[in-house]
Amino acid sequence: MSVATSAAPLAATRLGRDRTDHGLFRARELSATTVLVAAVGEIDAANCGELLSYVEKLLGDYDQLVLDLSRLSFFATDGYSTLHSINTRCARRGIDWVLVPGPEVARVLRVCDPEELFTTAGNIVSAVAALARGPHTHLQLAPPLAK
Repeated sequence: MSVATSAAPLAATRLGRDRTDHGLFRARELSATTVLVAAVGEIDAANCGELLSYVEKLLGDYDQLVLDLSRLSFFATDGYSTLHSINTRCARRGIDWVLVPGPEVARVLRVCDPEELFTTAGNIVSAVAALARGPHTHLQLAPPLAK
């Protein structure tokens, strides 16, 4: 016996995009409570503040965040500090979030986050499924990267 299920497609409304010297940030509403923020290009000391500001602008309107960094060509350790700041701000606001790291981000996480304090997923679909399974609010906050 086979079972078929159908679901309405996710909304694909573009909320905006910001371009920096090294990358492009985009936001897309996945549902009334979930926003996807994707970055393409590079995240380094020159633009990690812009990524944080971009995410911060969206946090007040949603209960869940998917941060897709899978298409980055470069991710500096400054980016880890940005992830820590996003984690802290989400935890304070009760916003559940999942990170979709690509190879560049995964490399930095192996060094800077060996305890795997951030919830990660292999792709956007898996991230949305993880959010649907329940809250991942990080009560134990990841330590900031020592400078």
